[in-house]
Amino acid sequence: MKKQLITNIIMITLSLMIAGVSIWLPGFLLERETRLSIGTVRDVPPQYYSGPSNAIIKNASAQLTSEQCIQLITGTWSSDISKVRPEDCNISEFGIKTLALTRIKELYAKGLYPKTLESEKDEWFAWSATPYRALDTTFKTYAAFFWDITFIKYDNTELHRFIITESGDILYAEATMNGEEDLKEFYPKLLNCSYLMYYYGEYTSTTYNTGAIRILTHDNITTTFRTSSPTDAVIKKLDTNNASSYIPNYKNFKPDGVYTLSQSTNNSSDENVFYIPYAKTDTSYQIALIP
Repeated sequence: MKKQLITNIIMITLSLMIAGVSIWLPGFLLERETRLSIGTVRDVPPQYYSGPSNAIIKNASAQLTSEQCIQLITGTWSSDISKVRPEDCNISEFGIKTLALTRIKELYAKGLYPKTLESEKDEWFAWSATPYRALDTTFKTYAAFFWDITFIKYDNTELHRFIITESGDILYAEATMNGEEDLKEFYPKLLNCSYLMYYYGEYTSTTYNTGAIRILTHDNITTTFRTSSPTDAVIKKLDTNNASSYIPNYKNFKPDGVYTLSQSTNNSSDENVFYIPYAKTDTSYQIALIP
């Protein structure tokens, strides 16, 4: 009987001790962890912050104008450029190819490109298009998409490459022609360089055009383009390598000629100024838009 009583006392005592430790120990550990954490700076784990979602970026970016998209792509508005998937873009691969062919035809008509790429007899081209995104570095909320699209003639005698925005702006064009149809007789009409800009998907009407000045209305916004020849000092300081920030595998060139293109709108006090340099040989041609 006495032995049983002692056993019961020991069991009760152990139970009380275990209960006490269970109540005291978590508080002690928590207080100890709190003291150790005071004054300590730690990195936030990636799972707690990954930036705005793609849906937020897409909605915010839909408010950007064509001019703001160009600023993002060319780096006038600080941005990070990365390759993306075609399904992330607003235009499909086939859609950007169709838009590019339309723009090439117009540039040819304005004397800014040596030929059209319409599919006729002996004019079949294979093509590939790679999309990129320029995302603003400050808020990581505004994005502009552009495409690097290349056409190669079936017999490999011609290569045509374009950097084109989803609004249809041509930021870079390159032709390499090693066949019978070379570039000996072609010289670009840089006075028409405002036609590198385009407003795809918006109603557009030209209200004034004298070559040096072109005024048009698009989506109820009036845009004025002014083209002029820069001074020799400006041309001497121009670094065409600036285009390498948004043109993958860019081949820098020394310009044979340069024009200045100024762009302003009636809803903004800002004026965008670009330089349009070109270089040409008997078999190659490059033209770029440089901020």
